[in-house]
Amino acid sequence: MAKKGGRKVAWEFEADYFTWCNCDWGCPCNFNARPTEGHCHGGGVWRVWRGHFGPTKLDGVKFAVFYWFPGLIEQGNGRARNYVDRRATPDQRKALDAILSGKEGGGIMEVFPKLVSTWYPLMTTDIELTVDGPKAYAKIGDVIEAESEGLSYPDGTEIFPTFTLPHGIEFKSGLATNAKKWWVRDEDMLANHVNKYAVVTIVKFNRTGCVG
Repeated sequence: MAKKGGRKVAWEFEADYFTWCNCDWGCPCNFNARPTEGHCHGGGVWRVWRGHFGPTKLDGVKFAVFYWFPGLIEQGNGRARNYVDRRATPDQRKALDAILSGKEGGGIMEVFPKLVSTWYPLMTTDIELTVDGPKAYAKIGDVIEAESEGLSYPDGTEIFPTFTLPHGIEFKSGLATNAKKWWVRDEDMLANHVNKYAVVTIVKFNRTGCVG
């Protein structure tokens, strides 16, 4: 997986993606507004359908990231950790660590690491992800758990609002959902929330960023 002539490694993947944070539904950050609580912490999990990093196939691999920013994201000074499913091969772990480090491009994969001042070591652990429409469930070892459901009106009528973000560096379109509960207990990243923002979608990434 060494670079040739100083060029970045060619990579791409298509994956299910489930993300959540501490903002209210919609997450103002998606529209360049201040986060609901004035600070941001949240995570995301990917399950790759098909992909590669150079010659290393990524099909079927699951990985995740959690970020914790004390203020606005653009102000930096964040804390974060990357997670890779323990069933990934050593080469797949190296590939995902390279992608998530931002050293190989990738839009948000490249932007967010520059805003993090404390990186906890890559954690290899069990990662669970299930997605069924707006219903999603993620479990990352014993440190993170998140569950979403469809949004609904007070009378119980379920609704399916979607985001379309042509400029999006995380996703281009996604189904807005309710993170009915999520928690994190990893080092000094500690939180427990109910009824917050979440999105379920499918994403395509390569070294230029999110392309679908």
